[in-house]
Amino acid sequence: MRATAALLGLMVAALTGCASSDADFPPAQPPVAAQHFKVTPPGQFPIDVYFSAWVEGYVIYVPGEAPIYLIADKDDGFIIQRPEESSQFVSRRKDGSGWNILRADGPATFLLKNKEGKGWILQPPGELPTLIEPLPE
Repeated sequence: MRATAALLGLMVAALTGCASSDADFPPAQPPVAAQHFKVTPPGQFPIDVYFSAWVEGYVIYVPGEAPIYLIADKDDGFIIQRPEESSQFVSRRKDGSGWNILRADGPATFLLKNKEGKGWILQPPGELPTLIEPLPE
């Protein structure tokens, strides 16, 4: 489920600046202006996920989980960093259909635009897809 939430943030990607101190660290709870998404893992009930801009990139908030950080790199991609886990690297797909999430210990996961409506489809290798839908503001 954490992977699903982390990849959700990629759909709103944009380059941002760099933080200069710990005072710029994001809050533990999502700010009021955070974007709200409904994430439905296969065979499970939808969960609420919040996505917020941060000076270093973006933060994804999932209830009951530590925040997930998307740190902008210099090549129009992101580094996904979760507490106590190795980094993952995110790059745009050349055909414009979404993003590739690369990890050192396994095959790529795909975050693809939903061709049948708004939102995204998260497709980890060998698993059923997860639907990610933005909620109205």
